[in-house]
Amino acid sequence: MRDLGPSSLKINRALWVLVTLIPIIIIPVKGLPDIFNTAKAPVLALGAVYITFHLIKIKEFKKTFTTLALLVYLCFVFIASLFAYKPLLALSGVSLSAGRFEGFLTFFFYAVMFYSAKEHMLLTKKNIQFFLCTQAFVAVYAITQFFKIDPLVEYLHYTKGSYATIGNQNFLASWTLLMLVIAVGFYMKYRKGIYLIFPILFFGALLASNTRGAWIALFTVGVASLYFLRFTEVRRHHITVLISFLLVFLTMNFLSESKIQQRTKTIKSELNINNEWAGSGRALIWRMSLDIIEEHPFFGAGPENLKEALRQTKNKRSKVYGKLTGHTVDKSHNELLHIAAVSGLPALFAYLIFLILIFKQNTRNIFRLSARSVIAFAVLAYLIQSLFNISVIAVAPLFWVLLGILASQRKDIWIQ
Repeated sequence: MRDLGPSSLKINRALWVLVTLIPIIIIPVKGLPDIFNTAKAPVLALGAVYITFHLIKIKEFKKTFTTLALLVYLCFVFIASLFAYKPLLALSGVSLSAGRFEGFLTFFFYAVMFYSAKEHMLLTKKNIQFFLCTQAFVAVYAITQFFKIDPLVEYLHYTKGSYATIGNQNFLASWTLLMLVIAVGFYMKYRKGIYLIFPILFFGALLASNTRGAWIALFTVGVASLYFLRFTEVRRHHITVLISFLLVFLTMNFLSESKIQQRTKTIKSELNINNEWAGSGRALIWRMSLDIIEEHPFFGAGPENLKEALRQTKNKRSKVYGKLTGHTVDKSHNELLHIAAVSGLPALFAYLIFLILIFKQNTRNIFRLSARSVIAFAVLAYLIQSLFNISVIAVAPLFWVLLGILASQRKDIWIQ
């Protein structure tokens, strides 16, 4: 990497600030429509604008197949926004009555974070250790909520559950999954007993989330990680992690009167997609999304316009879902389906090519003992759970930064 001077250093620091601050920041004040995203969205926007300023300042843009695929994807999202039912909502991602802050502008911010991480972010023991320590407070908060200890809920009368500062138990699960893989990788690299506390806390938070899709993702990457047992230098530590997870599961399951065990028993029945209410109604939501894809195959309904599209097309499944649950659908609860539904099939194709290119260039690194293998497993875990979940600004910035680090062609992403 060529020396880009102070701007490169500032970009690196800004990225660390964003991924550290966004998950933990909330405004617990009565009267706000959303105590979680009201703070996270401005922080993301200001940080991304600051990074963009420095990228422009150093006049840098490296054309690679990966970045070009991302640009194509962004172009399709922009076109979809212009042709959306509500273009301003699609561009901004929010209005007084709709939106989760994931319009075109937010995806542009994600792209900025991806490129900046790809070219400028450096991993150090000090940074990651501080990062894990601050995020561990979120994990502790989620675990205390699991055991019904939470003054925030009592004060603001929020629905009880484990969501910490993330805002929803499903979103907590996707964030915790990323953190858990990073924490395990950090422990495996330095092999100090004190660092085992991070995997234990994040695994406890993942159990507390009560989210089966994330549990399936963890099980999948966990089985794949058994490959690393072939390396004698980490074998003992790998087994230690597995044993600690088992002990955490047994402890939390016992203290919760088998609540976790009962939840796991429902996974098999919930995977029956022939049942429209499988996956807590996800199968029905997926069918709604397919209806919109059929209606708008090329440019979709527009970002944050799925709910409006279901209303405008008088979707019968949506009406049935609304009558039985009392809720409306604004996300597909499957990121790939959602991209196709709101941005069109060409956008989904570009996004998949983008991901494939990143993993293709890391084929040799994934099953090696390296920082890249840890990041690859974290990204893979997120992608698996995203088949049952949605993208939100509390979690997506970390995912896109990890994607950027994984896509980096620099050899020096980790410095001592």
